[in-house]
Amino acid sequence: MLSRLVLLPFVALSFLSPTSAHVSIWHPSMFGFNVTAHTFSWDNRPVVPLANLPFTKWWFHGHLDYPPHPGDLFELPAGGKATLEVACDKGFTSYWASNEGGDIRSSNQRNYPCPGSPTSQFHTVDEQDVTGCALAITYTPDARSVKPNDFVVFSVNHKCVWSRMTEFEIPGDMPLCPEGGCTCAWFWIHSPRSGEEQMYMNGFKCTVTNSRPGAPALARPQLARRCGFDKYNNVQADPKNCTQGAKLPFYWKQAEGNSMFEGYYSPPLYNELYNFKHGAQNDIFVTSQPQKPCSVKAQSFKER
Repeated sequence: MLSRLVLLPFVALSFLSPTSAHVSIWHPSMFGFNVTAHTFSWDNRPVVPLANLPFTKWWFHGHLDYPPHPGDLFELPAGGKATLEVACDKGFTSYWASNEGGDIRSSNQRNYPCPGSPTSQFHTVDEQDVTGCALAITYTPDARSVKPNDFVVFSVNHKCVWSRMTEFEIPGDMPLCPEGGCTCAWFWIHSPRSGEEQMYMNGFKCTVTNSRPGAPALARPQLARRCGFDKYNNVQADPKNCTQGAKLPFYWKQAEGNSMFEGYYSPPLYNELYNFKHGAQNDIFVTSQPQKPCSVKAQSFKER
């Protein structure tokens, strides 16, 4: 059956979990939903950031051996909106019952991703410092067969990760998923003002609902190029350099498998700096306007 978001009553926060830092999405459809700090020989919880790792450790956060139950699919209503919970700890979310540390929600910080902690816990100086996060999809049911170039970014929220309840708009032309569902992933890279630079990726199983008959297929995604105003380096916008149409997620700052090679203080971001508009990415289909060819050559990905 399909998992649906259930809001539960909040209780007072009596303590802050010492492991609460960084952020992740939380939903039973996730790979690694029940991974704890003790599952691996290193701390590989979903909230742990990814940096300078070999491909097998950062791809799907190394959680491919910890898949969701086959019936747990996150619904993506074509032309509608879907809400994911983003938090520093599962105990801050509606899914606290399966959290190792139990219920640590706050009654007076209901929509804050890290109750009891400063914004630095999720790499953010203030609300103007958030840089956006993205959802990507591939119409491949078997996550183990998914390759990095298969993902297409279909929704972006420029205010992510400021709020626990984060809403994503879904393109109206999304086609139905095959039997077994689609494979999705959440991606986030924070601003260079906000602590050590890292990448975040969490995979999950998803399904498209409310799809119209004859919905077009997704176009082949291209690398996104930096083309908007860069406020961190005071570089003016160059609209002619924008990648149009379907775009890949960013694979950055890892030991292998990178597709983006920007410097440490110039991270790729899911906002207008790379021509990612807020909301549904409605130009990702084969019926969309022709894509501008990508002139950036990506590093070859390591085969698994």
